[in-house]
Amino acid sequence: MVKDGTIQSVQPFGDYCGSLSSVRDLGNGAIVPGLINTHTHLEFSDLEQPLGEPGIRFTDWIRLIVKCRNDSHSNVLGTKRSAIQKGLTETISSGVAAVGEIATLPFDIDDYASDRELKQLLFLEQLGSDEKTFLEKRHELDGFLDSPQTLDTNCARHASAHAPYSCHPDLVDQICNQAFSLNRVVAMHLAETREERELLENQTGEFVQLLKDFGVWNPSAFQSRSVLSILNKLSVGRSLVIHGNYLKQHELDFISQQKERMTVVYCPRTHQFFDHEDYPLGQMLERNIRVALGTDSRASNPDLNLFQEMKTISSLFPDLSTTQILQMGTLNGAVAIGLDKQLGTLTPNKSAALSFVAGPPGETHVNDWLFYPSANSSRVH
Repeated sequence: MVKDGTIQSVQPFGDYCGSLSSVRDLGNGAIVPGLINTHTHLEFSDLEQPLGEPGIRFTDWIRLIVKCRNDSHSNVLGTKRSAIQKGLTETISSGVAAVGEIATLPFDIDDYASDRELKQLLFLEQLGSDEKTFLEKRHELDGFLDSPQTLDTNCARHASAHAPYSCHPDLVDQICNQAFSLNRVVAMHLAETREERELLENQTGEFVQLLKDFGVWNPSAFQSRSVLSILNKLSVGRSLVIHGNYLKQHELDFISQQKERMTVVYCPRTHQFFDHEDYPLGQMLERNIRVALGTDSRASNPDLNLFQEMKTISSLFPDLSTTQILQMGTLNGAVAIGLDKQLGTLTPNKSAALSFVAGPPGETHVNDWLFYPSANSSRVH
């Protein structure tokens, strides 16, 4: 039973004693908690198809991202506004109740806050290798985090250190210190490619030339630096390790030891787009690491449908139960971004931001069909 946007009770229909006039029949299917898209970049939501071809080298794809942003520079706010609104609409329509959005300046906060159907966590993304700009970056993040809006509002504010190849270690420290002091979450793309690991471990490889081409190569930023040292910084507070495609055993062990604060965010179809090696999902689950899901962006994904990510996992990892996959797309994401008291489960007093998956004809058990090929989810309004 739902009242005023809140779940009042969860019970078999045969136990319901209220008026039938207040009953809404959705047909054969399953009501599930609103999905949580823990990682996306809505500024690219106006792209009709991903940038580049499947299997593209990651550094070549970054060049396309930079070009895409530069091409829209003449009307950046107008272009972003249109893309963000399109992305929010698409996100909600697929059954999502909350989204973790990586937001890059400039943007108008009202482009996000105007949508009341979706809980939004905005992670202000910062990057830089020049120590001279760090004071400016600190003021920038302070101004964003010190908004009168609080974590209880529809549009909460957090922080993102982009990635090891684009963020000086001192800047990562600064971002973590600022955010964690205010009990905010920090997100960071980490262990995304083998080339990133080569850069950190040897200061060689494709990223060196990329950074030289962009005029930001700073060798000192990568000396005595490792994935584990970055995980140590992120573990001080609540953090999202985005992608984690190439985390090694000892790094997974470390995350497991910090699992109350750290979450790995898996983006299955983006992982497929870049033709990465098999994702270490089984190793993460064996260690009880909390894994949440994201769509990433339309720059590497054909759409923003989180349910399709769940179906992809079901196909790639047939030994996983329906419950395990559903938890990754609901409760795990809610816990990761601090919304588990409101979302993530069908529990009395939680938000009635629900999703519905229409079932096939017949009386088969939901575990047998929830992620069947033609299944899809939608928000219950």
